[in-house]
This record gives sequence, structure tokens and C-alpha cells, in this order.
Amino acid sequence: MARKVALLIGVGEYGEGLKSLRCPVNGVEAMQSVLLNPEIGGFDEVVPLTNPDVGAMQSRMGELFAGLKKEDLVLFYFTGHGIKDMNGKFYLSTRQTQLLINGRINPGTAVDADFLRSVVSDCYAERKVVILDCCFAAAFADGFMGMDDSSVDVEAQIGATDSDNRGWCVMTASTSMQYALEQEDEDLSVYTRYLVAGLKTGGAAPDGKEHISVGHWHSYVKAQVQQAAPAMEPAIFNAQQGAEIAIAKAVVDNEQRYRKQVQKKVRKGNIRPAAKAYLLQWQQRLALTPDQAATIEEEILKPARERQKHIEIYAKALKDETAHAFPLDDEAIQDLRDLQRFLNLRDADVETLNNNILAKQNRDENSSKTQIEIQESTPQDLPKGQTICLQNPTLSFDTVRVDEQGSIIKTISRQAEYFTEDLGKGATLDMVRIPGGKFLMGAGTEEKKSEACEFPQHKVSVTEFWTGKFAVTLRQWHAVAALKKVERKLDGKDWSYSSDGLQYPVSQVSWDDAIEFCKRLSQYSNREYSLLSEAQWEYACRAETTTPFSFGLTITPALVNYDGKRTYGTEPKGEYRQIATKVGSFPPNRFGLYDMHGNFLEWCLDGWYSSYKGAPSDGSAWQVFREKRVLRGGAWNRDPKDCRSAFRTYAKPDTRSKDIGFRVCCIGPRESQ
Repeated sequence: MARKVALLIGVGEYGEGLKSLRCPVNGVEAMQSVLLNPEIGGFDEVVPLTNPDVGAMQSRMGELFAGLKKEDLVLFYFTGHGIKDMNGKFYLSTRQTQLLINGRINPGTAVDADFLRSVVSDCYAERKVVILDCCFAAAFADGFMGMDDSSVDVEAQIGATDSDNRGWCVMTASTSMQYALEQEDEDLSVYTRYLVAGLKTGGAAPDGKEHISVGHWHSYVKAQVQQAAPAMEPAIFNAQQGAEIAIAKAVVDNEQRYRKQVQKKVRKGNIRPAAKAYLLQWQQRLALTPDQAATIEEEILKPARERQKHIEIYAKALKDETAHAFPLDDEAIQDLRDLQRFLNLRDADVETLNNNILAKQNRDENSSKTQIEIQESTPQDLPKGQTICLQNPTLSFDTVRVDEQGSIIKTISRQAEYFTEDLGKGATLDMVRIPGGKFLMGAGTEEKKSEACEFPQHKVSVTEFWTGKFAVTLRQWHAVAALKKVERKLDGKDWSYSSDGLQYPVSQVSWDDAIEFCKRLSQYSNREYSLLSEAQWEYACRAETTTPFSFGLTITPALVNYDGKRTYGTEPKGEYRQIATKVGSFPPNRFGLYDMHGNFLEWCLDGWYSSYKGAPSDGSAWQVFREKRVLRGGAWNRDPKDCRSAFRTYAKPDTRSKDIGFRVCCIGPRESQ
């Protein structure tokens, strides 16, 4: 007979260097209560473990997972500090966990995520649910995006993809690397609070359903959390296999029926007058008392009210700072950013506040020196030439993750900072910020269809830089080609593909032409533009992933423009367009960059070497005094293997080809104008 078992681990006490937490122990107790309740979770066994040492934690994990049968269901829940080391390895904390003097984790005091991976993947149970309420949890599920920004794919982290590992999934509190695990005056973390509420109240159950599946549970929790703490992005990984696992019974009574009606009528954190009248009719029909109805409404409105409370706290702090000293100095700006993160507010949540409050202070002070910038457009009531901001403007976009068959298993919402360079003649150039970090450059020994020139894989440190959101387009080419010559002529020939050809990447541009383009742009803008070094290019392409493609284990013609009649993995064959596509036609990667795989090969600054032996480790270009130059990224007419992040090839610097273009980069953010 199938059994339902759970292991709940909460760690709130730690060694040196880590802040103690009160919520994890409470989280274990609350989860245990709903899972053991025969009318809700109906679990046969729930093992609570609070503040264990390394040995006890590993022992319990090994014992529980090893004792299960194929038909069983197992739920693993961890809440506490999640930590990554300098190499991107992810650890679950224990009460022994400590940080050394240099800020690095003592690895012997925590449980390596590889241990959890091994016990879960070796477990016979076909239904496995892992829930991580900790910082860096998404790094465990979707790749180790560490301090060095390297990543390891989900399939490498938990379970294989064979038939013995069907029906597992990972739920995480946020895809953000760091967030505030607990809030003042709250006994539970915001994520665990709604995990519990979704089961206890039945709020996670769809209308008419008798059970709550993992997928519905996640959807409910995500909706509630993002009202209360918008900066958090709860995620579910491997949802195709695990979302249908039934985790609990739905509580179906009149209170639950009323709760569903309230959920439908709450809009933007409020219940409008007509909706209140509608709900009153339901309250009377279901024979609920006014107190019962009010309690349910308060519960459902609570996330939005929490968010509003946090916004008010931030607004007061901002007003107090401007009253204390204006313009804001670097310390004040950093303090405000720290407060924003602690309150789990997104940039968009504080954007209007920053505009309105700082703009008012500007008018009051009649200052023309403020250089704090919040958005791309300056409010009209500010003095000319003045901008307001705590950061550069941001792009919001969605990227995707695919499995071995090329099916989308996850859509990820991201943001990226950028600035816009006005090139004149109606042309602009969007430059996206690429945060610095470390990564493994080149192909791993196990990577399918890798080539000798992609070895040895080696660690590279890259400092922050800014690069083109798209490859250079024909419109941008014409604008810069019309600028004053630096060393060589650029004829600006129109290689259009259609009537709107100016929105296509320029092609048939030699490496020498691309260098001249960068020099003219540098002279015009007073910023130093160049081609990307090969290391910068691969780092930007990978965008915190280690899979062959930034989208996952393979690609499809729905995501990348290449010869779709050829395949890389087990994905089906698709369309071969036989022509380039307009910029922005496909999803971007996690940095917000488009067409890093396919469409056009792109020139890099480096000279060509047949292996990475002796390659720089600081992200700089390998000396260019070589006969050939590096090309990256694949193209519309090439095999999918040539679109891998690690793929590299070469051409002579005077080569012009219909499948070669380029992208530019610069160091440092936009200067205030």
C-alpha cells in the first residue's frame, strides 16, 4: 500500500558569521500540522528535524529516502539559510554552519546539495517533491548561479531523466538569489505562510476539485507571495513531470466556497463596492456570520496590504533621507537599496516613489546637481538636464528553459539594466548591463558534439561590462558609417533582407570594418566601445547557465534561427528558414540579450588559437596579432551544434560573409548628461 511520508527540516541557529532566524522552526511545526491532518495532508509519517548538525541531517535524509517503495510519495522541505561558495556549490545550512573570516563557508559544517541530489535520485519512490524555502534555492533546481555565476543544470542536481525518476519536482521560494527570509512581527516566512495556508484553507484547490496538486499549490502560493513580496518569484521546476502529484485533500465547506468567491473579486488589493455587494449575497446564501466573512476577506487581502505597508516604510525612509541631506550620497542610496531588498520590493514598486519624492525635493531645493537616476525619461517638472534615479532604467522580459526534447518547461521573468545610446538619424543602440562574475569557459568533457578547440574548460573572471541588446542592425550601421572616419572607409552598403531590413543585423561586415565602427562610435559618444572579448561573449551568452545552450539541453527553431532540419538532441526536426530574421524575433537569454545562439556569427576581439591552453583568465582578449579572428554564436544557415555557448570558429579579418555580423560592448555605465 502506498505511503505518504515527509521530512521537514528547519534551521534557525548557526555558527559564526550567520544571523539566527526564528521562522524556520515555526515553519516545520506549521507544515507538520497540515500534512499530518487526516482531513488535509493525510500523510502517514512526518519527520520534523529542527536545528540538526551535519551528521543528524544527513543521517535522517539517507534513512528516509532509502526506506521508500516505488508507489510511495515523499516530500522534502527545508527552510533556513541557503549558501553558495565561491565555486558556485550550493549548501543547506545546519546549526554548525559557519562562515570563515574571509566570508567563505566552512564546507564541513553544511550539507552539500549533491548529497540531497543523490538521496533523492536513488530513492525508489516515483513521486518526489522537494520544497526549498531559502536563499539560492533556485540555484539548486535550475543551476548553481553562484558568486562566480556558474551554473549546473537541474537534471544534474536532482534525479536523472530516465523512467525511474518520473514524477519529481522542485518548488523554490524565489528565483531571486537573495531575499528576506522573514519579516518583522511574522512567525512564518512569507513563502511558508502561504504553503501552509494553501492547504489549510483549501485556497490552493481549483473550483470543483477534491485534491490539491503540486502545480495548483505552487500557483496559489506564487500569486499570494507576489502580492505580499513582489521581488520574490516562487518557481516550480520539472513541472511537466511533477505538477500533477496530488499532495492534499481540498477542504470543501461553506467557508472555502466563500473564499473562492472573494479570491475572484479582489482586484489590485481591493474589493470594489459592487463586488462587496456581490459577496454579501454569497455570505448570506452560505449562512456565514459577518465575522466569518470578514476573517476570510482579511486573510485574502493580507498580501496586498503587506506590500502596501512595505511601500509606505520605504517611502518614509526616502523622505527622511532627503530631509537629512540632499542630494543623496552613495551611502544613502545603498541603504535605500538594502531596505528595498529587505522589504522584498521590486524596482517597479519603488520607481514612482523615487520619482515623485526626489522630484519634489529637487523643486524645493532648486538643485541642478542631482545625478540619481530612476528611469529612462525625466519628469517634465524637473529642471532641464536633470535626471533622477537610484539605478539605470530596466528592461523586463521573459526567457525560457527547455528539456531534452526542446519542450518549454519553465518561463522565467527577469529584468536587466540598460542605457540607450542615441546615434542620430533616428537610430539608437540599447546597451545591457552584464554583471561581473566567474564562470567555466569552454565545453565540459561530457558535452555532446563538442570540439577540440573548446578545451580545456577553464575558470575565467569577468568584470562588469555593457553589451548590445541585439547584434548591430543595418539602421545602426548606417548611422555610425555616416560619422567622421577614424582610420578606414565604411561604405554603409545596404544588405537589406526585406522592406523593413533596417531592423535586421548587418552582415558581410569584416572584422576590420567592425573595429572601425567601434572607433567611430567611441569618438562620437565619448565612451570606449569595442568588440567583445571571446570570454565576455561566452559569459554573456551563457547567462548564468552551464548547459550547451542558455535555454537548456537543446534548442528548437521556435527559440533560435538555424538549420532546423538538423537536430542536436532528441528534439524533433523543425523549420529551416534559409534567411536571417529581424532582431527581437526570439526569446532573449537570462541577461536580456537576443540571438546569442544562431541568426549570425559574431566577430570577437580575440585572435584565433586552436585550444585554450594559455588563455587569459581575466576576461580580456587574447592578443589579436594573429592571422585569424574568432567568431561565435552560430548562424541561420548552420547546424544547431554550432549554436552552442561553447562553440567557436574563425575567419580572416578581411572576410565578409552573409552569415557574419557583430555586437559591441563598452565598460562602465552611462554617464549623466
